[in-house]
Amino acid sequence: MNGAIPKSDQVKSTLEGKPDGPRSPLRVMQALELLAAEPDGLSLARLSERLQTPKTSLLSLLRSLEAGGYVTQLGAQYQLGAKTMRLGALVASRATPDSSITARMHPLLREMMELSGETTLLGVMGDDRRHGVYVDIVEGRGAIRFSSLIGTRRPLFCSAFGKILLAYQPQGEIEVYIHDTDLVLPNGGRRMHKEELLGILAAIRATGIGVSHEEIVDGAGGIGSPIFDRDGRNCGVMVVAAPISRLRSQHDRLSAMTHDYGERASRLLGFSGRYPGSK
Repeated sequence: MNGAIPKSDQVKSTLEGKPDGPRSPLRVMQALELLAAEPDGLSLARLSERLQTPKTSLLSLLRSLEAGGYVTQLGAQYQLGAKTMRLGALVASRATPDSSITARMHPLLREMMELSGETTLLGVMGDDRRHGVYVDIVEGRGAIRFSSLIGTRRPLFCSAFGKILLAYQPQGEIEVYIHDTDLVLPNGGRRMHKEELLGILAAIRATGIGVSHEEIVDGAGGIGSPIFDRDGRNCGVMVVAAPISRLRSQHDRLSAMTHDYGERASRLLGFSGRYPGSK
């Protein structure tokens, strides 16, 4: 589908001036809003009940949204799709004091992908301050490549961008986080010791580079560098992610590239201090 609405499906108006029909823009937004409020999704029957729309008409709407990537179906449940998550991240970035960080970083992510051939990502601190969240992704060119979705969350103690976000928090917050967190790696189940994690965070602060090898996803890893705003606050992380064999064989080149783009992103946001790891 090309996303165009056939004439037969275009919005009609009632005497009250309200859009009519399940394909109307208003009904689309109402459906997406309901799905956004339900992390586990909603069934066709439940959506039909909430929207007071016949199931047959609603199913046609959902199929259109699914074809466009705005909705996905897992079993009997409908959930937000990757394109809606990206749209939400872009809207959110314009509603924060860091205005448009996602839009401003996207060209750099694109450059990183073209230079490396690998998937590049932008991560920020989640609202719960216990997870990092991907807010933008440019997928690599290779047939075998790292793939994820905007909105994906990662624990702070593992993944390249999570550890970087944790490293630049106040020491007291780091101590509380470690005390309250079960430091078991999702992939393999190995438990990290507090001293090991503190050493990793110290190295990140010294070098400006964070690395993850198969801590979450078997066969994949990432290399990241922090982004600082004009006040010196760590407001995000630039990451290159790849199959573990390529990540290891090109470690030095990808680390230098990611570090360079992390510093470039920081300067773009007005950061004037010494970037970690710079000579």
